Amino acid sequence: MIQKPIIIIFIILSFNCNSQTLKTIEKIETSYQNCLDKGDNMKDCYVEYYKQADSLLNVAYKKLKLKLSIEKQSSLKAEQLEWLKKRDKYFQKVYSETKKEEDFIEGSNDFDMIVIDKKAEFVFERVKVLIKRT
Repeated sequence: MIQKPIIIIFIILSFNCNSQTLKTIEKIETSYQNCLDKGDNMKDCYVEYYKQADSLLNVAYKKLKLKLSIEKQSSLKAEQLEWLKKRDKYFQKVYSETKKEEDFIEGSNDFDMIVIDKKAEFVFERVKVLIKRT
């Protein structure tokens, strides 16, 4: 449980520049893979990975917003709202497509892990876009 506050503090402190932030993403991905490699409580690894993606998205958005003029902030907000709509549609699509696959039973850990992983990757792509603009 101590890991969550440490990771969040680390993420916030490492936002000093773009390269550091991109390195933060790499570290999160490495930590995620290490967690999976242990083979224990793997679903928790996926859930934590998604939470980190979402947290980093909020930090990147706020950091970029602070650097913009009022007009550009409004534009960014509109863009982010559009992205959130796309995200919601994508998440529904991922769920539906995974449900159609015969390899996974809806509600099983495997099913949930596949869906959560795809969601996290989608969010991390947006984080990278925002970071590159800061």
